[in-house]
Amino acid sequence: MLDDEHEGLAEVKRRVIEYLAVYRLRRDLWEEKKKADAAAEAAEVSKNVDEGVALDDNAADAAPANNNSAPSPTDAKAKSAVAPKSADVDGPPDNVFRDKAPILLLVGPPGVGKTSIARSIANALGRKFHRISLGGVRDEAEIRGHRRTYVGALPGLFVQGLRKVSVSNPIILLDELDKVGTSNYHGDPAAALLETLDPAQNWAFHDHYLGDVPIDLSQVTFVATANSLDTISPPLLDRCEVIECPGYVTDEKLAIARRFLLPKQTIENGLGNSGVITSDQVLTRVVNEYTREAGVRSLEREIAKLCRAKAVEYSTSRDGGAAYNPEIVAEDLERILGMAKYEQELREQDIRPGVVTGLAYRGSGNGGILLIESTLIPGGKGRLQLTGSLGDVIRESAELALAWVKSHGPALGLGTDPLRDVDIHLHFPAGAVKKDGPSAGTAILLTFVSLLTGRPVPPTIALTGEITLRGAVTAVGGIREKLLGAHRAGITRCILPAQNEKDTHDLPASARSMSLTFVRTVEQLLEEVWGRDTLEGLRRTDLARL
Repeated sequence: MLDDEHEGLAEVKRRVIEYLAVYRLRRDLWEEKKKADAAAEAAEVSKNVDEGVALDDNAADAAPANNNSAPSPTDAKAKSAVAPKSADVDGPPDNVFRDKAPILLLVGPPGVGKTSIARSIANALGRKFHRISLGGVRDEAEIRGHRRTYVGALPGLFVQGLRKVSVSNPIILLDELDKVGTSNYHGDPAAALLETLDPAQNWAFHDHYLGDVPIDLSQVTFVATANSLDTISPPLLDRCEVIECPGYVTDEKLAIARRFLLPKQTIENGLGNSGVITSDQVLTRVVNEYTREAGVRSLEREIAKLCRAKAVEYSTSRDGGAAYNPEIVAEDLERILGMAKYEQELREQDIRPGVVTGLAYRGSGNGGILLIESTLIPGGKGRLQLTGSLGDVIRESAELALAWVKSHGPALGLGTDPLRDVDIHLHFPAGAVKKDGPSAGTAILLTFVSLLTGRPVPPTIALTGEITLRGAVTAVGGIREKLLGAHRAGITRCILPAQNEKDTHDLPASARSMSLTFVRTVEQLLEEVWGRDTLEGLRRTDLARL
């Protein structure tokens, strides 16, 4: 079912299948245990009844009948055997199956199918589905309900949801968990969710509107979604199992457009099942030149534009106009969708010292290459000038890289003062786009070394990684998105921190053709780019220090 309704997301599907398998096995074990308990209880009752009948017969032979006599001990024993078990005051009753599985928190950029995965879980379990949108919830009373003393009082969202689905064990989706309000004079909605999501407490959830009547939420299976973990409170996050939902790659978007989006929009625009025909090359151009997102919502809007244009042509043909042609070719894209919104990102073709290609994460599941340029300005005093709409962290990375180069100047063959009588200008193109973060440290350092030594860096190499003052290369984030962007741009080799090797195991097959190199120090980085000869001076310097 998951493969039929969702494209890609292999890790997410694996965890959902594990969840469904465990749920089924636990439910079957509970049902088997209840049947065994019922059979044992019936056998015990039958045995007690038989013993009681035998005792009563013996008593009747030994003494005259007395209609007002007190009940025999065997009668009391038989009645106690058929009495229902009392519920534990410290826990929920065991008369129904309660799923105490972890709460799945699907985290990923918009449009990757988090909500539809929750619907698929409900369909697989055969249970009703209810969605609660937590975006913009600022009042604790929306979770716990209003007291009836207020005008217009209403139950909380969970009680309203249970009343709507009319069952006690639905799948409830907590959508946009990261956008729930924080503590204010209306209370803290995030704190009110703690009791709701705790399996040890939610079997007796109290809604203010219902007073002291407890609501059993322990049979409800909760699934939550979020775009980011940064704004979720730690106690609330501790109750969830986080599952990352990465953005789709081009091949996955193409398959989604072919299997789901195009047939859907064809039918919604009145063209029937085969009213629009197009090739994979046309859909690929739509994906690359008219959308740039992690999900597929913008892609669906662009496909809807194509279908609406074809709907006009079809309607005109039915009124006696030109014959309708259902095929969309590449020449139709500019006429219907306009000029391409995005140019395909390509690597540099020229080889020049002082120019290096880095890797950048651009948010919402997108990544790409980042060109870094540098030049020397004569008549300077060794100052560093930075341009390109840079933040504080990336500026510190540039200063850190220059400090390392200066301290290792003699070992690199640059003398004791590499910037004597010159200034160095470092520029990041696309100045209107803000740039920040420490992941460009290795690329900046390599830019300085390339400029000052006159050794060019091949444009087919891209790199990312944070550096320290002692020359260590440390881990960064967004590796998957960066590598996918590098592959689209034509990069053939990427140099990454060794600590990020674990993040490269789930790359799609289309991106595994790139060569990946992992380094732990700046010395290893320089060796991988220019060979061992570059490091002879550095090794002699290190030995002298020892």
